Amino acid sequence: MFHPKRTLQTLNLPFNRKLSSQLEGTLIKSLPVIYFLAVFLLLILVSANAEAQPHPEKGDFHLPAKAMADFYFSQGKFKEAMEIYKSVLADETKPGYIFRNMVKAWKAMGALDEAGKFLNEYRRSHEKSSAVWYALGYLHYIKNEDQKAEELFKRATELDPENGLAWNNWAAVLVNGKRFQEALEKVRTAILANPKELMFFFNLKKIFEEMGEGQKFEEEYKESIKAGTGSWGYGKALARSLRQSAFSDYDKGDLVGAIAGFEKILNIYRQISDVNGQVPALFSLGLLHEESGNIPRSQEYFEQVLSINPGHIQAREKVSPQN
Repeated sequence: MFHPKRTLQTLNLPFNRKLSSQLEGTLIKSLPVIYFLAVFLLLILVSANAEAQPHPEKGDFHLPAKAMADFYFSQGKFKEAMEIYKSVLADETKPGYIFRNMVKAWKAMGALDEAGKFLNEYRRSHEKSSAVWYALGYLHYIKNEDQKAEELFKRATELDPENGLAWNNWAAVLVNGKRFQEALEKVRTAILANPKELMFFFNLKKIFEEMGEGQKFEEEYKESIKAGTGSWGYGKALARSLRQSAFSDYDKGDLVGAIAGFEKILNIYRQISDVNGQVPALFSLGLLHEESGNIPRSQEYFEQVLSINPGHIQAREKVSPQN
């Protein structure tokens, strides 16, 4: 039997300036492992119905311009991404996310002066663009200029009260100043503006933790379940946190703790009706029970995977020898 090796996953703080490439979001880094986690991460990254494919190159197939820029950005090809981002700005009705990636790219290239020149020039011809005011605020934020950043985020939200990115980053500035109640107000406004943006929920959770009241996030999740509204984002963020804890237990050789963690994760995904989340959680439980020696229980989980996704290759391989 294979024995998984030590695993390390680091959940970065959403407001940590040192991690400027993920200032408002949460970054998960994983080291390769040989069995359980390798399969688990594969399930997240690719469809279970297809074999993993090599990274596409521009000549392999045609991508929309923004998608190609995002691909270059993800590969660290910031200059290539930047040129495309600049070319599509005029076509975007809400270019906030493009501006965010552009500022990150400038930061990675050590070109914040260039960023300031471009954004200020763009602002002069787009005074009513909430997105560019947000981008300028973001630029000052990563330069540790909180007072100026707050002024710019305020202007961005005045121009567009639905600019969730600006509300969210404004909350980050307030957290730096220990103005937690104001930060909660701002990040909740961000969530109302875009309840499908998970980084806002991650940041809400982090604010509670900074306040020493981390349990409040789970309490709000349970309240949202009872109310029947707004539970999706809470559940996804809470499941991500529990997954980190379960990996930590697994890393310590605590299979019982890891199993309990993934059972909680599975329950959350069921509560928020996230079928895509249930599949890897079920498969992970199958692997954990298999490693613990409880083969009948592991088979039950693999069969549950197949009941949801009959084309799941790994689960089918696990079940078929028993049949």
